[in-house]
Amino acid sequence: MANARSNELYEKFKAKLEAVSGECYRADTEEEAGKLIGTILKEKGVQNVALLEGEISQKGNLAQQFKDMNIDVITSNFREVTPDAHAGITQVSYAIAELGTLVQADEDANVDQRLCSTLVPIHVALVRTESLIPTLAETMSTIHQLPQIPGFVGFITGPSRTSDIERVLTIGVHGPKQLVVVFVD
Repeated sequence: MANARSNELYEKFKAKLEAVSGECYRADTEEEAGKLIGTILKEKGVQNVALLEGEISQKGNLAQQFKDMNIDVITSNFREVTPDAHAGITQVSYAIAELGTLVQADEDANVDQRLCSTLVPIHVALVRTESLIPTLAETMSTIHQLPQIPGFVGFITGPSRTSDIERVLTIGVHGPKQLVVVFVD
């Protein structure tokens, strides 16, 4: 059950993410998250998804939920399939409320995580609400207190955007055109 502090952090994160054209949702359970994501994917016309299984997706049986909604689910060979996948789903380690930023932190440079979050036109990121941290400073402190500092740490703030081509803002050149974040309580 969510408390006032987690609600406040979630609302701050959501406002920051939406300010950079991201979408943000919240679900009570893993199963509810799967239904929500399936509905979102169907609304966006997604026919297949590269699903990097994580604790949330496994517990919510997301792969089966999507199959039941006639969405093809790919769970391996990401190097070959992500360039043609309509969406990718990953679980991220942390979310930073003050920035509306997601944090991928892995012991090794997980290539599958990066493929499913950067080579697809839509990235759906799952995150535990309890992993929502107020500030960047607190997030860095949390990472430094881990038993082993991760070999890879990546930060994601909204859909890919660049202005390096004649100073014109372009979305989706170096990564996903859409970012959907689903917090799971």
